[in-house]
Amino acid sequence: MIDFKDIMNKELAKLKHEKALLEKLYPNDDGYFLEVKKNKGKYMQFYKCKMLEGGGRGKVQRNFIKKEDIGIARRLAQRDFDFQILKMLDEQIAALEIAIQSYPAYDGKALFNSLSDTRKALVDSKYKDDARYIYDWKGAFAGEEGNAFKERYPVETPYYTDNGEHVRSKSEKIIADKLAKEKVPYVYEPSCELNIKGLHPDFALLNLATRKTYFYEHFGMMDKPEYATAAIRKIEKYRELGYEYGKNLLYTFETGADGLSVKAITAIINDYL
Repeated sequence: MIDFKDIMNKELAKLKHEKALLEKLYPNDDGYFLEVKKNKGKYMQFYKCKMLEGGGRGKVQRNFIKKEDIGIARRLAQRDFDFQILKMLDEQIAALEIAIQSYPAYDGKALFNSLSDTRKALVDSKYKDDARYIYDWKGAFAGEEGNAFKERYPVETPYYTDNGEHVRSKSEKIIADKLAKEKVPYVYEPSCELNIKGLHPDFALLNLATRKTYFYEHFGMMDKPEYATAAIRKIEKYRELGYEYGKNLLYTFETGADGLSVKAITAIINDYL
Protein backbone atom coordinates (compact mmCIF):
# COMPACT_ATOMS: atom_id res chain seq x y z
CA MET A 1 0.00 0.00 0.00
CA ILE A 2 1.25 3.48 -0.85
CA ASP A 3 2.23 5.47 2.24
CA PHE A 4 0.82 8.88 1.34
CA LYS A 5 1.86 10.37 4.67
CA ASP A 6 5.45 9.40 3.98
CA ILE A 7 5.19 10.92 0.49
CA MET A 8 3.78 14.15 1.96
CA ASN A 9 6.55 14.32 4.57
CA LYS A 10 9.20 13.91 1.87
CA GLU A 11 7.55 16.63 -0.25
CA LEU A 12 7.35 18.89 2.83
CA ALA A 13 11.07 18.42 3.49
CA LYS A 14 11.85 19.24 -0.15
CA LEU A 15 9.77 22.43 -0.06
CA LYS A 16 11.35 23.56 3.20
CA HIS A 17 14.80 22.96 1.74
CA GLU A 18 13.95 25.03 -1.35
CA LYS A 19 12.59 27.80 0.86
CA ALA A 20 15.73 27.80 3.02
CA LEU A 21 17.92 28.20 -0.07
CA LEU A 22 15.93 31.21 -1.26
CA GLU A 23 15.89 32.80 2.20
CA LYS A 24 19.67 32.36 2.36
CA LEU A 25 19.95 34.08 -1.02
CA TYR A 26 17.79 37.00 0.20
CA PRO A 27 18.41 37.42 3.94
CA ASN A 28 16.92 40.94 3.94
CA ASP A 29 14.22 42.72 1.95
CA ASP A 30 15.30 46.29 1.27
CA GLY A 31 11.90 47.11 -0.21
CA TYR A 32 13.08 47.74 -3.78
CA PHE A 33 11.21 46.25 -6.72
CA LEU A 34 11.20 46.47 -10.50
CA GLU A 35 8.64 48.42 -12.50
CA VAL A 36 8.36 48.01 -16.26
CA LYS A 37 6.68 50.66 -18.41
CA LYS A 38 6.26 51.11 -22.14
CA ASN A 39 7.41 54.58 -23.14
CA LYS A 40 4.76 56.13 -25.38
CA GLY A 41 3.85 52.65 -26.57
CA LYS A 42 7.20 52.22 -28.35
CA TYR A 43 9.83 50.64 -26.12
CA MET A 44 10.20 49.33 -22.58
CA GLN A 45 11.71 51.26 -19.72
CA PHE A 46 12.79 49.87 -16.35
CA TYR A 47 12.60 51.54 -12.94
CA LYS A 48 14.05 50.66 -9.58
CA CYS A 49 11.20 51.46 -7.22
CA LYS A 50 10.47 51.65 -3.51
CA MET A 51 7.34 52.53 -1.57
CA LEU A 52 7.75 55.81 0.34
CA GLU A 53 7.13 55.65 4.05
CA GLY A 54 4.37 57.97 5.19
CA GLY A 55 3.82 59.10 1.65
CA GLY A 56 0.29 57.75 1.41
CA ARG A 57 -1.10 54.96 -0.63
CA GLY A 58 0.58 54.44 -3.97
CA LYS A 59 3.47 56.85 -3.30
CA VAL A 60 6.48 55.31 -4.98
CA GLN A 61 10.06 56.46 -5.44
CA ARG A 62 11.15 55.62 -9.01
CA ASN A 63 14.71 55.64 -10.34
CA PHE A 64 15.19 55.14 -14.07
CA ILE A 65 17.51 52.28 -14.99
CA LYS A 66 19.81 53.17 -17.86
CA LYS A 67 20.50 50.74 -20.69
CA GLU A 68 24.06 50.16 -19.51
CA ASP A 69 22.72 49.25 -16.05
CA ILE A 70 20.36 46.51 -17.32
CA GLY A 71 21.99 44.13 -14.83
CA ILE A 72 20.14 46.00 -12.06
CA ALA A 73 16.82 45.28 -13.80
CA ARG A 74 17.72 41.62 -14.15
CA ARG A 75 18.58 41.28 -10.46
CA LEU A 76 15.38 43.02 -9.40
CA ALA A 77 13.26 40.93 -11.79
CA GLN A 78 14.85 37.74 -10.49
CA ARG A 79 14.29 38.79 -6.89
CA ASP A 80 10.68 39.75 -7.55
CA PHE A 81 10.15 36.34 -9.13
CA ASP A 82 11.89 34.53 -6.25
CA PHE A 83 9.80 36.41 -3.69
CA GLN A 84 6.66 35.17 -5.46
CA ILE A 85 8.07 31.65 -5.34
CA LEU A 86 8.65 32.10 -1.58
CA LYS A 87 5.00 33.05 -1.12
CA MET A 88 3.90 29.95 -3.05
CA LEU A 89 6.25 27.77 -1.00
CA ASP A 90 4.81 29.17 2.22
CA GLU A 91 1.29 28.36 1.01
CA GLN A 92 2.27 24.83 -0.03
CA ILE A 93 4.14 24.18 3.22
CA ALA A 94 1.18 25.38 5.30
CA ALA A 95 -1.25 23.23 3.28
CA LEU A 96 0.94 20.13 3.58
CA GLU A 97 1.42 20.58 7.33
CA ILE A 98 -2.35 20.73 7.79
CA ALA A 99 -2.84 17.70 5.54
CA ILE A 100 -0.22 15.66 7.41
CA GLN A 101 -1.71 16.52 10.79
CA SER A 102 -5.23 15.61 9.67
CA TYR A 103 -4.28 12.48 7.69
CA PRO A 104 -5.72 9.42 9.47
CA ALA A 105 -3.20 7.09 11.05
CA TYR A 106 -2.81 3.74 9.32
CA ASP A 107 -1.58 0.61 11.07
CA GLY A 108 -2.66 -2.52 9.26
CA LYS A 109 -0.32 -4.68 11.35
CA ALA A 110 -1.90 -3.57 14.62
CA LEU A 111 -5.35 -4.25 13.22
CA PHE A 112 -4.23 -7.67 12.00
CA ASN A 113 -2.76 -8.56 15.40
CA SER A 114 -6.05 -7.64 17.08
CA LEU A 115 -7.85 -10.41 15.15
CA SER A 116 -8.41 -13.91 16.43
CA ASP A 117 -6.10 -16.63 15.09
CA THR A 118 -9.00 -17.99 13.04
CA ARG A 119 -9.54 -14.67 11.29
CA LYS A 120 -5.80 -14.10 10.85
CA ALA A 121 -5.63 -17.31 8.84
CA LEU A 122 -8.22 -15.88 6.42
CA VAL A 123 -6.76 -12.38 5.98
CA ASP A 124 -4.05 -11.12 3.63
CA SER A 125 -0.69 -12.19 5.07
CA LYS A 126 1.07 -8.91 4.30
CA TYR A 127 -0.29 -7.59 7.58
CA LYS A 128 1.46 -10.22 9.68
CA ASP A 129 3.90 -8.99 12.29
CA ASP A 130 7.51 -9.02 11.13
CA ALA A 131 8.59 -12.12 13.05
CA ARG A 132 5.76 -14.25 11.72
CA TYR A 133 6.19 -12.91 8.20
CA ILE A 134 9.91 -13.77 8.20
CA TYR A 135 9.16 -17.26 9.51
CA ASP A 136 6.60 -17.94 6.80
CA TRP A 137 8.74 -16.28 4.11
CA LYS A 138 11.68 -18.53 4.90
CA GLY A 139 9.40 -21.54 4.98
CA ALA A 140 8.26 -20.82 1.43
CA PHE A 141 11.81 -21.48 0.20
CA ALA A 142 12.19 -24.89 1.84
CA GLY A 143 11.10 -27.13 -1.02
CA GLU A 144 12.18 -30.32 -2.72
CA GLU A 145 13.82 -28.57 -5.68
CA GLY A 146 16.48 -26.99 -3.49
CA ASN A 147 17.11 -30.21 -1.58
CA ALA A 148 17.59 -32.13 -4.83
CA PHE A 149 20.15 -29.56 -6.00
CA LYS A 150 22.10 -29.85 -2.77
CA GLU A 151 22.05 -33.64 -2.96
CA ARG A 152 23.35 -33.51 -6.52
CA TYR A 153 25.94 -30.85 -5.71
CA PRO A 154 26.83 -31.27 -2.04
CA VAL A 155 28.70 -28.49 -0.25
CA GLU A 156 32.25 -29.63 0.36
CA THR A 157 34.01 -26.61 1.83
CA PRO A 158 35.16 -25.62 5.34
CA TYR A 159 33.04 -22.46 5.31
CA TYR A 160 30.15 -21.99 7.74
CA THR A 161 28.26 -18.79 8.34
CA ASP A 162 27.71 -17.28 11.78
CA ASN A 163 24.18 -18.73 11.54
CA GLY A 164 25.59 -22.20 10.93
CA GLU A 165 24.86 -22.58 7.20
CA HIS A 166 27.37 -24.62 5.23
CA VAL A 167 28.23 -22.47 2.21
CA ARG A 168 30.25 -23.04 -0.95
CA SER A 169 32.78 -20.20 -0.69
CA LYS A 170 34.43 -17.75 1.65
CA SER A 171 32.71 -14.92 -0.21
CA GLU A 172 29.28 -16.42 0.40
CA LYS A 173 30.13 -16.63 4.10
CA ILE A 174 31.10 -12.94 4.07
CA ILE A 175 27.85 -12.04 2.30
CA ALA A 176 25.68 -14.10 4.65
CA ASP A 177 27.39 -12.77 7.77
CA LYS A 178 27.01 -9.17 6.54
CA LEU A 179 23.31 -9.74 5.84
CA ALA A 180 22.83 -11.25 9.29
CA LYS A 181 24.71 -8.38 10.95
CA GLU A 182 22.45 -5.86 9.17
CA LYS A 183 19.38 -7.93 10.12
CA VAL A 184 18.39 -8.62 6.51
CA PRO A 185 16.32 -11.84 6.35
CA TYR A 186 17.82 -14.31 3.89
CA VAL A 187 17.69 -17.93 2.75
CA TYR A 188 20.81 -19.60 1.38
CA GLU A 189 20.28 -21.52 -1.88
CA PRO A 190 16.49 -21.15 -1.73
CA SER A 191 14.13 -23.68 -3.24
CA CYS A 192 11.99 -21.75 -5.73
CA GLU A 193 10.31 -21.88 -9.14
CA LEU A 194 13.55 -20.69 -10.76
CA ASN A 195 15.07 -24.08 -9.94
CA ILE A 196 12.78 -25.66 -12.54
CA LYS A 197 14.34 -23.33 -15.15
CA GLY A 198 17.82 -24.43 -14.15
CA LEU A 199 18.60 -21.37 -12.03
CA HIS A 200 19.71 -21.74 -8.42
CA PRO A 201 20.18 -18.32 -6.76
CA ASP A 202 22.76 -18.09 -4.02
CA PHE A 203 20.36 -16.21 -1.76
CA ALA A 204 16.78 -15.06 -1.42
CA LEU A 205 16.67 -11.70 0.38
CA LEU A 206 13.75 -9.90 1.99
CA ASN A 207 13.20 -6.16 2.25
CA LEU A 208 11.15 -6.34 5.42
CA ALA A 209 9.81 -2.79 5.13
CA THR A 210 8.29 -3.37 1.69
CA ARG A 211 7.91 -7.18 2.04
CA LYS A 212 9.67 -7.51 -1.32
CA THR A 213 11.84 -10.48 -2.27
CA TYR A 214 15.09 -10.24 -4.24
CA PHE A 215 17.25 -13.08 -5.53
CA TYR A 216 20.99 -12.58 -5.18
CA GLU A 217 23.83 -14.12 -7.16
CA HIS A 218 27.52 -13.73 -6.43
CA PHE A 219 29.83 -14.43 -9.37
CA GLY A 220 33.18 -15.23 -7.88
CA MET A 221 35.60 -16.20 -10.67
CA MET A 222 35.04 -13.59 -13.35
CA ASP A 223 38.68 -13.67 -14.44
CA LYS A 224 38.15 -17.21 -15.76
CA PRO A 225 36.72 -16.99 -19.31
CA GLU A 226 34.49 -20.06 -19.08
CA TYR A 227 33.04 -18.95 -15.75
CA ALA A 228 32.51 -15.39 -16.98
CA THR A 229 30.72 -16.66 -20.10
CA ALA A 230 28.46 -18.88 -17.99
CA ALA A 231 27.73 -15.96 -15.63
CA ILE A 232 26.69 -13.71 -18.50
CA ARG A 233 24.43 -16.43 -19.86
CA LYS A 234 22.89 -16.89 -16.43
CA ILE A 235 22.18 -13.15 -16.10
CA GLU A 236 20.60 -13.20 -19.57
CA LYS A 237 18.43 -16.15 -18.58
CA TYR A 238 17.26 -14.25 -15.49
CA ARG A 239 16.40 -11.31 -17.74
CA GLU A 240 14.38 -13.51 -20.09
CA LEU A 241 12.36 -14.69 -17.07
CA GLY A 242 11.63 -11.12 -15.96
CA TYR A 243 14.41 -10.68 -13.42
CA GLU A 244 16.35 -7.43 -13.74
CA TYR A 245 19.04 -5.93 -11.52
CA GLY A 246 17.50 -3.67 -8.89
CA LYS A 247 13.99 -4.80 -9.74
CA ASN A 248 14.02 -8.29 -8.25
CA LEU A 249 17.59 -9.47 -8.85
CA LEU A 250 20.89 -8.42 -7.27
CA TYR A 251 24.42 -9.58 -7.91
CA THR A 252 28.09 -8.92 -7.19
CA PHE A 253 31.33 -9.94 -8.87
CA GLU A 254 34.91 -10.68 -7.97
CA THR A 255 38.11 -11.92 -9.59
CA GLY A 256 41.29 -13.38 -8.24
CA ALA A 257 42.90 -9.93 -8.33
CA ASP A 258 39.86 -8.01 -7.10
CA GLY A 259 38.12 -9.77 -4.26
CA LEU A 260 34.60 -9.34 -2.99
CA SER A 261 33.87 -5.72 -2.10
CA VAL A 262 32.17 -5.37 1.27
CA LYS A 263 31.32 -1.81 0.21
CA ALA A 264 29.32 -3.26 -2.69
CA ILE A 265 27.34 -5.46 -0.30
CA THR A 266 26.74 -2.48 1.98
CA ALA A 267 25.51 -0.42 -0.96
CA ILE A 268 23.10 -3.18 -1.98
CA ILE A 269 21.73 -3.37 1.56
CA ASN A 270 21.33 0.40 1.80
CA ASP A 271 19.76 0.79 -1.65
CA TYR A 272 17.44 -2.22 -1.81
CA LEU A 273 17.05 -3.88 1.59
